[in-house]
Amino acid sequence: MSLSAPAQSAVGTPPLTQSPVDIRPQDTDVSALPPLRLRHPARLTMRLRFERPRQHRPGCDRPEEGTVKAEPPPGQECLMSVGDRTYHLEDVHWHTPAEHTVGGVTFPVEQHLKCVTTTAAGEKEYAVLAVFVHPGDANPSLDRLLGSARRGEDPWDVPDVELDTLLPPCTESYRYLGSTTTCPYTTGVHWTVLTHPVQVSAAALAHYRDLFPEGNAREAQPLGDRRIAGDRHRWW
Repeated sequence: MSLSAPAQSAVGTPPLTQSPVDIRPQDTDVSALPPLRLRHPARLTMRLRFERPRQHRPGCDRPEEGTVKAEPPPGQECLMSVGDRTYHLEDVHWHTPAEHTVGGVTFPVEQHLKCVTTTAAGEKEYAVLAVFVHPGDANPSLDRLLGSARRGEDPWDVPDVELDTLLPPCTESYRYLGSTTTCPYTTGVHWTVLTHPVQVSAAALAHYRDLFPEGNAREAQPLGDRRIAGDRHRWW
């Protein structure tokens, strides 16, 4: 299944190329997909900031609530490879409740590793690695990221973040072509949604969710005639 498409705004167009979607595991096309690999320093100091919600714009389907973004230090090589295509990590951010659903089931939080590359034509192409988050065992790095989240003008640093611990050990995934989940819902985004969630302490999860009492997630969009691909069991 080809996942190549130019990125463009989807405002004013039917939502049949947009994200998130409801994933139905029984309807996925199971195949041997290109391997997923991450390369980055073992520990990073992440710079966090609260991204204020934008003014509601014509064509957007809902007012936005903003989010908290964590960015790697400038010059640090944080890469995600999908097959022979390599992307640079732009930021990590979180939506509550989770935006993608699986068979109609919703997780408390969905974490996005938003990555970008530049094509030969000089255009930006985005890929997002999505991970469901649910309460359970403490996760030192993710607990500190979510537990430090706040609204405000000034950014703040969280040191010694281990990116590997933000992900489950299993890389089994669902993949499809969609869009960004914030206006203008840019299309041509390569989505990889990991099937296994990652755990975080209940206190850190509750703290982040309390920042967004109305939620900061977009509802699932129609899948249309798109097909979701799934791969067999893989490990980092």
